[in-house]
Amino acid sequence: MINRRLKNLISNYWLLWIFLFFIGILFLAIFQNNNFSIIVNASHNNFLDQFFKYITFFGDGRFVFLVALIFLFANKKNGTSILISLIINTILIQVLKRVVFSNQFRPSFYFKNLIADGSWNLIDGVDLYEKFSFPSGHSALIFCLCMSICILMKKKYFPLLLVLLAYIVGFSRIYLSQHFLIDVLAGALIGSLIPILTFKYIEPLLFNKNMIKD
Repeated sequence: MINRRLKNLISNYWLLWIFLFFIGILFLAIFQNNNFSIIVNASHNNFLDQFFKYITFFGDGRFVFLVALIFLFANKKNGTSILISLIINTILIQVLKRVVFSNQFRPSFYFKNLIADGSWNLIDGVDLYEKFSFPSGHSALIFCLCMSICILMKKKYFPLLLVLLAYIVGFSRIYLSQHFLIDVLAGALIGSLIPILTFKYIEPLLFNKNMIKD
């Protein structure tokens, strides 16, 4: 079982993950954080406003932990591993946001003059925050959940959709002016690495010692 999951790490969905992450790094190098946010904000339209306003909730903590609980009821072993990944992810992200990088501000702080004079596109119902920008918590959570499920999935193509979903949710954080590109990329990286470590090291430690019965 463990060998099968480790083999998944070099399957198609990881190639897609690497490709999209590389695109993000390339955009960051070319446009930088502020300019990329300005470009994205200038591309607003009513359809995208509504689309990203709602899809961003896939990265909300209540949603991802609800999905993890569903997995827990369906399969105690898999659900436990997903929950452990999400808990580690949440603790790490909050420490980084509120302790290590507590002085990193969100786009609304840097673009407050544009917001004040009405030249910055805003979305009704979306509250903007100024503090705790790096890394993106929504991005980290959705990547942690999606990559955990990808490791568990036997189907070949469904994991590709999960990777796309994770990146779309991550991009929504930029579109909604909640985070910069670097915040999302950092969240994506952290959220993707934690499930690998959990399934490779923590899960075997727990279940091989029969601390939790399948």
